[in-house]
Amino acid sequence: MNAMQNASNDAQNKINTQLIDYNKTQNDLIFKTRERLFKLEHKQKTETILFSGLIAIQFIMVVALVVSHG
Repeated sequence: MNAMQNASNDAQNKINTQLIDYNKTQNDLIFKTRERLFKLEHKQKTETILFSGLIAIQFIMVVALVVSHG
């Protein structure tokens, strides 16, 4: 009976170890994905500010041309 209980415990311990390893892998993937998304969000904000600035400069130049040429 004791040998059967030990075999059952060993099987359960093996399953638990596999689940823990699987969860670690999933956590790594989640954190890597979050890191990539954070970098993309930062890049998008920077590009949005840059393009908005360029559009504003073009608008100012057009207004200046219109004013200077009547």
